[in-house]
Amino acid sequence: MPLTPSQLKIILLGSDLVSDAQFKTAQAAASEKQVPLVEFLPQSGLISDEHLGQLIANYFHSRFVRLERERIASDVLNIVPESFARAKGLIPISRGEAGVSMATASPDDVVLKSLLEKYLRAQVTFVYATPSDLHNHMFLFRKDPKTEFERILEIRKKGGAKASSSIVELVKIIIDNAYQGGSSDIHVEPEDEYTMIRYRTDGILHDVVKLPISVHEGVITRLKVLSRLATDEHRTSQDGKLTFVNDYGEEVEIRLSIVPTTHNEKAVMRLLSDKSRRYNLEDLGFSPEDLKNFHEAIERPWGMILVTGPTGSGKTTTLYSALKVLNKREVNITTIEDPVEYDIEGVNQIQVNEKTGLTFAKGLRSVVRQDPDVVMVGEIRDKETAGVAVNAAMTGHLVLSTLHTNDAATAFPRLSDMEIEDFLIASTVNVIVAQRLVRKICTKCIHSYVFTDVEKKLMEQNPTVGKYLKEISGKDEFEKIRLFKGKGCQVCHDSGYSGRSGVYEVLMVSDAIRAVVMERKNADVIRTLAMSEGMTTMLHDGLRKVVAGETTLEEILRVTRE
Repeated sequence: MPLTPSQLKIILLGSDLVSDAQFKTAQAAASEKQVPLVEFLPQSGLISDEHLGQLIANYFHSRFVRLERERIASDVLNIVPESFARAKGLIPISRGEAGVSMATASPDDVVLKSLLEKYLRAQVTFVYATPSDLHNHMFLFRKDPKTEFERILEIRKKGGAKASSSIVELVKIIIDNAYQGGSSDIHVEPEDEYTMIRYRTDGILHDVVKLPISVHEGVITRLKVLSRLATDEHRTSQDGKLTFVNDYGEEVEIRLSIVPTTHNEKAVMRLLSDKSRRYNLEDLGFSPEDLKNFHEAIERPWGMILVTGPTGSGKTTTLYSALKVLNKREVNITTIEDPVEYDIEGVNQIQVNEKTGLTFAKGLRSVVRQDPDVVMVGEIRDKETAGVAVNAAMTGHLVLSTLHTNDAATAFPRLSDMEIEDFLIASTVNVIVAQRLVRKICTKCIHSYVFTDVEKKLMEQNPTVGKYLKEISGKDEFEKIRLFKGKGCQVCHDSGYSGRSGVYEVLMVSDAIRAVVMERKNADVIRTLAMSEGMTTMLHDGLRKVVAGETTLEEILRVTRE
């Protein structure tokens, strides 16, 4: 049965990690947000999901498991129906002569245990997994998308009543398979003789299936209907939004873009999954020192915090995670975004609308008259927005925003190019975070190996990389350094990667850096000074993750390109 608040209180206070006052505050906040306390505690940053899970498992005298570290065979998953597993919140993880082991958040549920033993005719052992871990791994039950598509196309060929609804089911499967697989985008691309369905997973586009060109128009029309777009308009681009709900009641907000091409209309869907909202700053991949510095910066009452990087580098996720820390009842937070990606309870969010004249700059001018404590500007694109943002930071507001620059130090000359006075830049900017996203090695098929000849040649071409690797690993020869990669398995679609993590450089603006900014020194001078004060570059941070077995060397070289 689910843990009661009184049981959680006993567990947490007994660990001396949480005080009675902290527990009561968290309990009240969870109640207000109508979120189960056991799920809210890790979200609030009070305790990590894994640490809480271990404490609860000890309380139940059960084994604690992290599902990402378990190797679960597909035939083991199939011993219980998917609908039953989802309804009861459990995942089978192993089967042997001693019986069946199942992960659940209710290891004391004797009624469920008895029911399963009668159904399976085997002894069942419950192990503890946190509710969020169970929810995030229900994708393991997903079916092969190609098989599902073939089934729908076969129904369509046969004709009859079911064929008329085949497009509806086809679109549903396209979206649900992408959502269950953790994809961020779906591409529906027309060619001469077929339509290609592609998913962007962990930042990389993958071909999923070729559909007959005969279904293309039906798929596009169905998407237009769901997004309330004009179905008879084929000559211009259209943008829309829809909410998809799967068979298990999980919702995903989708941004749809349709553009005409030489073949037909192409559709791209961005999945704004609720899973992305659950990230805390602690989950993003910051090193302990960088995390400490970033926390210090966002806790200051005024000034500017900038996150830089190319499109798709996770800047918005970092800012949203910072807002989660700042989001308290006594703080007025207002954002102006284009578009608003996620609704945040307790935060006033404004959508940019160029057609009505609501630009970043005009919206920001209105926002500062709304008595805000914290302002988030989705992006500083022009000198007008930059000027208003800097003035807001100067007048006692904490301003969070993003810039498109390659690294942290380049943000200073970028602001200067926008005609912001150097003394204003120096006095308002508190911290600049530059980041990229790298794919993490799949924990189900990870293995280690020694340097190959190809990688040794790479080190000759990139001496800085070789130097950092030796420093971080403490080895004087490449042959002594062990690297890691994934072999490829069902869970990671044979890619060897599963999930993503950030690599960062966090530039804290010290008095010395303010002085060189005032002197209009270039980015190289600022970067060198910041490194002398302890800043680690994205390359260095990424190579720490390589040595720790979190990602691969080729992945770091791909995203940093130094």
